Amino acid sequence: MNILRIAAIDVGNDALKGYFGSLNKELYIPNVIAEEGEERQEYELEKETLNGLHIEVTSSSLKEGKGIYAVGKLATTYQFNDELTSDSDKATSDQTLIMLLTSLAVDAVETYEEKDGIIQATYFLSTGIPLDETKQKYRKVFRDKLKQSTHEVRFLQTPNHSGKKVILKFEEVLVNIEGFAAFVDLTTYDNGQTRNQSMLEKKILINDIGGISTDAAVINPNGEIDNISSIGIDEGISVYLDEIAESVYDKYKYKFQSRPLVVDVITGRKAERKNHIKVKGKPVSIQKLVDEVLTKAAKVQYRHVEHIWRKTPDLDEAYLIGGGSLLLKSYLERINEQKQEYPITFIGDLSSEDAIWTIARAYYKLSMIYAQQKGIELEVAKASE
Repeated sequence: MNILRIAAIDVGNDALKGYFGSLNKELYIPNVIAEEGEERQEYELEKETLNGLHIEVTSSSLKEGKGIYAVGKLATTYQFNDELTSDSDKATSDQTLIMLLTSLAVDAVETYEEKDGIIQATYFLSTGIPLDETKQKYRKVFRDKLKQSTHEVRFLQTPNHSGKKVILKFEEVLVNIEGFAAFVDLTTYDNGQTRNQSMLEKKILINDIGGISTDAAVINPNGEIDNISSIGIDEGISVYLDEIAESVYDKYKYKFQSRPLVVDVITGRKAERKNHIKVKGKPVSIQKLVDEVLTKAAKVQYRHVEHIWRKTPDLDEAYLIGGGSLLLKSYLERINEQKQEYPITFIGDLSSEDAIWTIARAYYKLSMIYAQQKGIELEVAKASE
């Protein structure tokens, strides 16, 4: 009998963040893919599975029905790869589906039994789409694309999993609204109990600055979305990361292969490399260039917050979340201090990655709430508590 396992997955513009079975198992994969052949060039396979995801995906929901791809960290190293752009809809994009199915296949190989060379895996999926796509009635489109098709992922030259085939099915699919999901995470503990009671008594703005879009959800004191004031805009951080990469190349002929690599330098994942690149083996600061571009991005986002506040003058507070808000935090704080304007709270900081998991964590909580309401037994989730 197939076991029913929770997968709470946020296919973000920058990366996929997912929880599987419980909040104790998480998966992070950069949202980058590249078309590949069945045989890829390498001297030896990478040591870690997530560093060398090379897969074939077959699904009637894909536009071409089948494709072979490098996914995630491997794809970031390719000269020609695909990252989401401002004209990409999450609900209809093949890339979203490929990322989602890849993450599920990785979990399935580690969780479900293999029989006759095939792993059959059934999931209770909780995911979501942006506010503007919800208004376009894409929730049903996305749900049907996942639930009414059978999806197959075959691992090719992937460390630890080469030759394994996973067939994925969905028993339940929840398609949530990203902005409201963030509100759920901020107002509940992992066990579903209420926290931040004062937030529930206010009219608040939750502004999620992503890669290619910004989701601005206005939540009333009764916990419902203000449908008129809540808006999503096609303005995120990715276009500015691209501008930084292009400017660095123009000036130093140093090429960033992908946006995640730009983010690594800006955030200083290696402290000594923060806002520095190597030119002919010597460290060169790009701080001034980064500051100029991100200040411009912050001004755009601040005008967006101002617009919503003018439109909804009875707002009590704004909460800024998401990876984009963390990158722009110091710049936005400086602008807000100069104008002495709004009560703005940032959730998380660059020294902690907890904030980028807000949406995925909310999807997990929402799946637990839904299962309890519907009387659905979640065997794996219970066993892993």
